[in-house]
Amino acid sequence: MQNLQDKAYNYIYERIMNLRLQPGQQVSDLQFVKEIDVSRTPIREAMLRLRREELLYSMAQSGTFVTKIDMQKALDAQYVRRVIETAIIQTLSADIDANELDELIKIVIDQRRVAEAKLLDQTFALDNLFHKRLYQFANKDNVWQWLQSFSNDLNRYRLLRVYDENLPLTLLSNEHKRIVDALTAHDTDRVTQLMTDHLNLMLKERAEVAARFPEFFKNVPEQN
Repeated sequence: MQNLQDKAYNYIYERIMNLRLQPGQQVSDLQFVKEIDVSRTPIREAMLRLRREELLYSMAQSGTFVTKIDMQKALDAQYVRRVIETAIIQTLSADIDANELDELIKIVIDQRRVAEAKLLDQTFALDNLFHKRLYQFANKDNVWQWLQSFSNDLNRYRLLRVYDENLPLTLLSNEHKRIVDALTAHDTDRVTQLMTDHLNLMLKERAEVAARFPEFFKNVPEQN
């Protein structure tokens, strides 16, 4: 059973990660007392935990704020994920089975549908599910969970990318479809290149996203 501190932590964490609490926004324990209907002590403990995880920070005489997205940390997490995920897709290209392919196809179809309907949160959730299933099919679910532990900045960036109306939502589902087609053909070279290009999409789009939401970022390196 979830204790009060965990309840408070999960509530605040989810609101940070889904951008209901925006990067740089001021928050307070009293605010969460009203929203969650728990006492200040478990909320303060939850907020302390989130400060240790660098999702909140406090300034003397000013208050507590949601940490801005650190672009350099997001890029570092993207690098690690690209190295691991291209290795995983190479393994899957040889031995993925029909049921697994069918599940990926269904995810892509659903993702395309919600993208065309501009259902942003569902689009992002299905994008995550597609990649998570690849790790699970390769028996690397623990690796996926480990990656999530240091991908807070990357995942908030990725959600902002979905929110940027200048970048087409269907691009993600289209790229996923091409990856599934290459997996179906067991074409290791092609699926590796497609996954590399897909995961490098962040590098191509980060200037656009940072320019669209400049107040949400810090440590934005110059692009060469």
